[in-house]
Amino acid sequence: QNTYRRGARQSAFDRASVTSTSVADVGWGVFLGAATLMLGVGVQRIVSPVNANNAISEGAPSPSVLPVGRLRRGFRSATCGGSLIAAGIVTLTTLTLSRRSAAPSLRASRVSSMASSDGPDADRERELQGLWANAYDGWIDVPGESGGAIYTRPVGAPGVRTHVPFPPIVTASRLFALTGFNPMGEERPIAENRAANEKLRADIEAMTPAPKAWWRAFGFAHDWREDGFVLAYETRDGDAGEKAAVDLAVKYGQGAIYAYSATANDAGNLRRRTVPAAMGQTVEADVEVERCDRPGLKFADPALP
Repeated sequence: QNTYRRGARQSAFDRASVTSTSVADVGWGVFLGAATLMLGVGVQRIVSPVNANNAISEGAPSPSVLPVGRLRRGFRSATCGGSLIAAGIVTLTTLTLSRRSAAPSLRASRVSSMASSDGPDADRERELQGLWANAYDGWIDVPGESGGAIYTRPVGAPGVRTHVPFPPIVTASRLFALTGFNPMGEERPIAENRAANEKLRADIEAMTPAPKAWWRAFGFAHDWREDGFVLAYETRDGDAGEKAAVDLAVKYGQGAIYAYSATANDAGNLRRRTVPAAMGQTVEADVEVERCDRPGLKFADPALP
C-alpha cells in the first residue's frame, strides 16, 4: 500500500447520527417527566389527608369506616396522583433509555471526544501520536520557492539539514496541513483516497475564512504516506483558520491536523503541533522541525505512483 494511516479504528465519531435538535428534545423530555412525577407525588400527598379530614368532620370515627361513596371519591383522587406518578416514571425511564442510546453519538462531538486512557482506541491513538510526531513533510509548489519541493524533518531525525531558509509565506503565516486519505485509519484504495482529496480541495476553495494561499503536501516515513494540502493564513486570522481546518478535518474523518508556526531563533525551523480533530488529546504533539534535503526514502518522491 502506498499510503499511511492518519486515523484509528472506527469510533463513536463514525457512528454519530443524533443532531443537536434530538439532544434538546431529550432535555425537555426529562424536564417534563420530572415535573409530572413531582406533580403526582404532590397530588397523592395532598388528596389523602383532605379526604380523611372531610370524613372525620362529618362524624365518621376514623378513615377506616368512611362511607363507600367517600371511599370511592378518595380512591379516585388518590388514583389521579398515582397515575401522574406512573406517567412520570414511564417518561423518565423512556428518556433515560433514549439518552443511553444517544450517548455514542453525543460523544462523537469533537468537544467530548477525548480518548480514554485505556482500551484499544487509546492504544491506537498513542501509536498514531508517535507516528505523526516523527513524520517527514513534503510540500509541493510553495509560493516563492523555486527549488522544487520543500522537505522538513523533526530536529534530530535522520537526514541532512539544509540551511536554506523557508520562503516568506511560510515564516510569515500560520499554516495548517490536512488530508482526505484513509478516514479514521481505515485503509482505502488509492482511487478512493484521491477522490476524497478532490472533494477536500473543493471545500478548501470555499472555506471561511479563506486561506491566502494553499499548496499540495504529503506526510511520509519509510513505509507509509498520505497526500493532502497546506493552508496559509495571515497571522491575525490564524485562530479562525485553525478552527476551520479542524472542522474540515472532522468532516473527512481525520484524526488530527498539523499546525505550523515560525520559531524565534531560526528561519529554517518551524514549530509543528499535532492538533486533534476527530480523535482525542492523546494524539497531541509539539515538535520542532527543520528544513532538510530530500530524505532517502521511497515515499519522498513528490509524484505519488
